Amino acid sequence: MSEISEPRTAGGAWLVVAAAGVAAVVAFVNLVNSGNGIAWSFGAWLVLGSSLLVALGGALLALHLVLSKGLRGLMAVLVLLGIVGTGVAAYFLTAWILLVAMGVALVGWLIHVAADPSPLD
Repeated sequence: MSEISEPRTAGGAWLVVAAAGVAAVVAFVNLVNSGNGIAWSFGAWLVLGSSLLVALGGALLALHLVLSKGLRGLMAVLVLLGIVGTGVAAYFLTAWILLVAMGVALVGWLIHVAADPSPLD
């Protein structure tokens, strides 16, 4: 009797990439908009850079076959730290849309860790 296997997806990691991409766009708008009080500040640059790094880390998690098991775990922890750090920075900058985007990224990270199947199962 053959077993029907479910397709292996990385939906949670792709949600992290999408949310971090939205966060990067919002961070760029906040960076160049001179009417918001945080334009061209170090914090705005920091949030833009960290959003791009979270998107890159999420893409590496989504393309999980290129990483070993240990590197996948390390990357998952680093992406979590990036999400939390970017969210805290967005809170301090009062960039609420950015904070919501990091909340969505956190949900994607939780989906990736808890529900997405491992490629080695």
